[in-house]
Amino acid sequence: MATTTPQQRPRKITPFPQDFVKGVCDVLAQTDFPGLSGSEIDSLLQMVRIHERQPGSNKRESLYITLYNTQVRQQAGNIVGAFVARAMNPARYATQPTRFTDLRDQLNEFLVFYGYSVTDEGKLSTGKRAKNISEGAALAGRLQTELHRRGCHEELFRYCDEELIGRSLFHAITEASKSIPERVRNITGLAGDGAALYDGVFGSNRELPLWTINAYESESDISEHRGFKNLLIGIHGHFRNPRAHTNRILQDEALIDFYDAFSLFSYVHRRLDSMKRLTPRADNDD
Repeated sequence: MATTTPQQRPRKITPFPQDFVKGVCDVLAQTDFPGLSGSEIDSLLQMVRIHERQPGSNKRESLYITLYNTQVRQQAGNIVGAFVARAMNPARYATQPTRFTDLRDQLNEFLVFYGYSVTDEGKLSTGKRAKNISEGAALAGRLQTELHRRGCHEELFRYCDEELIGRSLFHAITEASKSIPERVRNITGLAGDGAALYDGVFGSNRELPLWTINAYESESDISEHRGFKNLLIGIHGHFRNPRAHTNRILQDEALIDFYDAFSLFSYVHRRLDSMKRLTPRADNDD
């Protein structure tokens, strides 16, 4: 006769501190995007077998009271971990990937001070605990993590690592845009900046280029090369110059624009990786 064993119960997690639970709820149930709506919260609570949300002055407080009181009654923090796992299940955000990223990043910026983080799979994980604000920013690594995920060129991180840790989008874009002419100067040994530098390196209507990004043989090559030079001039005028003449307080950078700018700068650096000096073709004397 076969024997059966009782179903193994999940290991009890030590209850989380009150301010930990409140901080998690403040992020997940924040009023604006990417926060969860009231109906989403109620649906998620049902999934973790909580059938009624307790009243509060707003949905953040209501969720906090519900989860915290539940873990007190159960004498375990499993309910908090289970709710986070349900709320951060990546499948929920298949059509809103940026919402998942924003929620996870905001949670991690808070959780790092308790030695926790939310993984790519949306689950709570233990890790190193930050001791101060600077260490917390470095460990959470919100901007760096997303930029690395997007495959941004390593050259960019050399120029604005400190600004990324401090989450200064304005200064990070400023320093990243400076990396392009600096890289061109380092490769070519030429001085200058802006259009004067790029004309001297990549050529102009009157002068052939000294350096190219392709074979520079066909009409298509030449068109691509000239377009790339114009792109560099456009970056200088659009990103570099305006920030050199304005104050960070007067200009607020949108996060989505920040990521797109870094993707553009990264593309430029990858093309600069293939720069080579143009060898003039010798004319044959008859």
